[in-house]
Amino acid sequence: MKISKILLTICLSFVLFGYGQNKLTGKVVDFNNKPVAKAKIYLDSINSKMITNKDGEFEILVPAKVSTINVYSDEYGLLSSKYNNEDNLNFVFLEADKSKKIKKGSDVSIVYSKSEKKYEVIQSQSNTTSDIHTYNTIYDMIRGKLAGVEVSRTNKITIRGFSSMVNSGDPLFVVNGMVVSNIDFLTPNNVKSIEALKGAEASIYGSRGSNGAIVITTKK
Repeated sequence: MKISKILLTICLSFVLFGYGQNKLTGKVVDFNNKPVAKAKIYLDSINSKMITNKDGEFEILVPAKVSTINVYSDEYGLLSSKYNNEDNLNFVFLEADKSKKIKKGSDVSIVYSKSEKKYEVIQSQSNTTSDIHTYNTIYDMIRGKLAGVEVSRTNKITIRGFSSMVNSGDPLFVVNGMVVSNIDFLTPNNVKSIEALKGAEASIYGSRGSNGAIVITTKK
């Protein structure tokens, strides 16, 4: 019985941690070598919800298949660095790049421009909740706010492009950076932003994101 429990623990470890996560530490400074605090860390184009501390330092677990670490600062703009499973990456803003900045306080998204062959920062296209009072449930909100997402009468969610018999399951639900089994507990008036990820964007979650992902941030 004891051996069985040990084997079960090992199996669960593979399930939970078998996505090749690597711990990455780093520091972000400006051209005067002063720490840049509250810089946002993006894994490819996905906001990790991690920000640098007062000393400009960060520590984050990076899933497999992430190829670029992006750092965005309201003051300095965007920096990108190729990621090859290093344990440490440091970033230096040589100057404030106004072309890579969005109005301070705005939600931002990091996108890859195929024409420019680099990552760029744009004002976030995720839906904010200025009109949340018009939705009775979180499913009504998704139905009304997210293009390319279908919600059935029984509240089954399908992200277009994942409707085949092979990929017929629900998308992954991520609330405040945590994977949850369902979103029934959410109310529209407590949702800050909501977006749908698919393809390369959802691949950050490994096989769990094979049907896409619904990423929700609540008010705090």
